[in-house]
Amino acid sequence: MEPTTPDAIDPPANVLLVHTGCDEPGACQHLRDSGAEAAELRVTFSNDPADRTRGDETPAELGLISIGDILRSAGAETEAETGPTAGTGPDFGGPGPVTVDTVDDPRDLSAIGLSISCFCEHWASNDEIDRITVCFRSLDTAISYTSPKDVFQFAHILANRLSSVGATAHFHFDPTTYDDRIVATFGSIFDEVVCDDSVGNSLPEATDDEVAAVLEEWGEDVSAVSKTEFETPTTPTAEATDEDIARLLER
Repeated sequence: MEPTTPDAIDPPANVLLVHTGCDEPGACQHLRDSGAEAAELRVTFSNDPADRTRGDETPAELGLISIGDILRSAGAETEAETGPTAGTGPDFGGPGPVTVDTVDDPRDLSAIGLSISCFCEHWASNDEIDRITVCFRSLDTAISYTSPKDVFQFAHILANRLSSVGATAHFHFDPTTYDDRIVATFGSIFDEVVCDDSVGNSLPEATDDEVAAVLEEWGEDVSAVSKTEFETPTTPTAEATDEDIARLLER
């Protein structure tokens, strides 16, 4: 993976933002700055930092998805009886430019993907919105609730979905606790990789064969996700419906 800088990214694009620690890297702010006629979606887990600095301009539409917010959940006993629960979906009819949705169970990748898709599809149909940006914080937090394989499949499907609506999205990832093969495998599904100063300008190295071995272990078609061997990424799920996403992410 060859890292680049936020200035060199030509939107729309899906970006893997690699950094260590909990502090918000400056590249996140840069990638989220989108202008007054843009829609911005922020996806955060309850244990991720929520404070976000803003630039001079506020987006026309702001969406917030909170994942694993125990204060809004039905409680551990109810969940144990009924299984994982999700929010009721974003209400775009509310007052003001901010729309909020919640997904109670951080293991429910299908509900998370459907909520993100709902925001983006709504904004993509709005002629007054000229750009959609998405900040997903973070992939490593998602892995802590499920597994690298599940989150990889989720990120792969979601990246194609976001590409289909012309969104510019970045996904935070802290590589500290993962071996080089895992980091490189995740990087293979993104258009660009940006490294924060906490990582430097170099990333853990893994060969194409090592990435292919991980993909084979996870049951993925190498040709469907590898950007190192194919110039044009395949988009088998780019036109997927919400029902398709729910089926593909069903666990």
